[in-house]
Amino acid sequence: MYLIFRRILTGLFKLLSIIRCLRSTIVQYVAFNPPEVGYLIRNRNEVIKTLTLSPMQEERSRTLDEPQSPLIQVKQPIRQSHQLTKEHLSIISPRIKYYNTLQSAEYKQQLRNPKNQHQYPSQEFNFISNELKAMEIDNNPGLPISSYVLESKSGNLIASIYIEFQNSEQIILYSHGNSTDIGLMFDTYVDIVMECKINLFSYDYSGYGQSTGYPTDINLLYDIESAYIFLVDQLQFEPRNIIIYGYSIGSGPSTNLASRHNVGGLIIHSGLSSGLRVIDPTINQTSYYDIFPNLDYIVDVTAPVYLLHGGADSMINVVHAEQLAQNTNHLFSVWLVENGGHGDIEQQWKELYFKRLQRFLQYCQTAYVTKTHQKLNKRTTEHIYDECNFEKEIFQISLLEM
Repeated sequence: MYLIFRRILTGLFKLLSIIRCLRSTIVQYVAFNPPEVGYLIRNRNEVIKTLTLSPMQEERSRTLDEPQSPLIQVKQPIRQSHQLTKEHLSIISPRIKYYNTLQSAEYKQQLRNPKNQHQYPSQEFNFISNELKAMEIDNNPGLPISSYVLESKSGNLIASIYIEFQNSEQIILYSHGNSTDIGLMFDTYVDIVMECKINLFSYDYSGYGQSTGYPTDINLLYDIESAYIFLVDQLQFEPRNIIIYGYSIGSGPSTNLASRHNVGGLIIHSGLSSGLRVIDPTINQTSYYDIFPNLDYIVDVTAPVYLLHGGADSMINVVHAEQLAQNTNHLFSVWLVENGGHGDIEQQWKELYFKRLQRFLQYCQTAYVTKTHQKLNKRTTEHIYDECNFEKEIFQISLLEM
C-alpha cells in the first residue's frame, strides 16, 4: 500500500509539473517551510550613532538618515507576513548591547570589508524575541560578526551572516536545512568557527528569515551563487579555500554549486540524492521535473567530498548517502552514525563530529583540483544510472576514528 501511495504521489507531481508555474507553486509550499524570523539586521553606522548620540540627536539623525537596512525598503510578499516591517522596527529600542564594542577602532580594523563597501555596507546582526524586542548576544567568544545584504539573480535581497576567525584563510559557505534560518543556527555557527578555527559565511534562502522573495529550488540555486560570488569577488577568498557545507535541503544548492565552480571541498550533512527520492528511494532515473537531483550534480564535483548521515534518520533515509557515495569521484569519507537522527549528530556526537570535520578541512588544503566553470542551468540533464548492489562493507556504520 505504501509503495502504491509513493508511486501515485510522484506521478501526480510529474503531471502537475507540465505546467511550469504550477510546478514552482507546488515546490514552494510543499518542499519549503520558513520559520518565524528570529534576528534583526541593522546598518552598522546607524548603530554606532544610536550608541553614542544623545536621545535628541538620535531622533534627529533617524529622521535625516537613510533607512537602516536595504531589506526594509522592499515590499514583502503576502506569504512573508512573518518578516519584520518598518512598524516592527519602530517599537524596538535603539539602545541595545551589541556583540562587539562598535566604538573600538581595533574592532573595525578586524572586519573583512568588501571591495565595494557602498554596495555591500557592513550590517549589525542581532537576535529578537517573540515580542520583537532586541536581545543581547553573548560576548564571550569575541568574534567579529557582520551581515551583508546580497542581491540574487532573481532580484531577491539575501540576508547573510559572516563570522570571522582572524588566523584562517579557509571559509565555510554553509547552507542550512529547512525550518530554520541563520538566527536559529547562530550557536551552531559559532561552535564550528571556534572548534575548527575557520571563517564561516551563511545566508538565508529567498523567503527565509530577512531574505525577500519566495523559496523555490531555482531561487535557492541563485541564492548560493550570489553568496559564492560575494566571497570570491568582494571578500577576496580564494576558491580553493571555500568549503561548501550543505545540511539537509541545503545539500541541493551546495552540490549544484560545487559541480559548477572551483571549491576547496564539499560537505553533505544528512543530504538527499534528489527530492523525489525522499518519497521513493528506489527511483533509478532522474527526471527533469525532480528538485535538487544531487545524484546528477555530484558526478561533476572534482573537489573532495565528505558525507555524514544518521543511520536512524527518519526524514531522509541513510540510503541517500549511499547513493551519493556511489557517484562521487573524490570521496574523502562517509560517516554513517549508528542511531543518529536527522539533526542530532553535531550535538550527540559533538567531539567526534568536530574531530572528523577538522581532518577534512586539513585534507582540503592539499587536495585542490581546478575545474572549468559551468553556467547555471535551470533543468538538470536526464541521466540513467545502472542498478548495482551497494557494498555495505565499504560504509560500515561505526563510531571509530578515521
